[in-house]
Amino acid sequence: MRVLLSTLISVATGPKTQAAAKISLQVSPYLLIAGQLIEKYFFSDWDFLGYLLVLILVDTVMGVQRNWKLRTVSSRGFSRIFIKLCLYANMLILTHVMTHFTVRGDPNVLFQWFDYFMYSVMMAREGLSIMEHIALIEPRMVPKGLRQRLAVIAEEGIAGTLAAIPSPAPAATTERVTGCADPIKSPLEVTP
Repeated sequence: MRVLLSTLISVATGPKTQAAAKISLQVSPYLLIAGQLIEKYFFSDWDFLGYLLVLILVDTVMGVQRNWKLRTVSSRGFSRIFIKLCLYANMLILTHVMTHFTVRGDPNVLFQWFDYFMYSVMMAREGLSIMEHIALIEPRMVPKGLRQRLAVIAEEGIAGTLAAIPSPAPAATTERVTGCADPIKSPLEVTP
């Protein structure tokens, strides 16, 4: 025990440890400034980033599982993860800048909604991707109607999904509701 303790003390007080401590003290103000600049100009919502990374991880695992089942696992698929991370990083920076920029020192008021919208889009995209993977791995776990909508999204994107949504039933006309073609007259005033 004494040997272990003396070894730890000599390492902790040795010249290499002291040199490393001096360097870290010299570098730490620069790291602090860099961190502040990143949070001001690039990104600051670290809680959201954690949630997004969880969904990206789940999506990646589900994608590997799906491709394993289909026997189509490839290095090209793994390279898409890097591309996705780069695109999301750019989207997060864009979102932060659009939400937090100032004009002559005054905060912007026009784009306060932008971060909620973009964060929701990213989370929805990851959620849809996970649902697509589940539907392909085990189709019985996802209802048929949802599988059909996911297929439309995969083929045509969100715009195709909106076009595929059936329009609501036409509103009842006043004639059917009141028994009168003219909504101003009451049914009692109608002459046959």
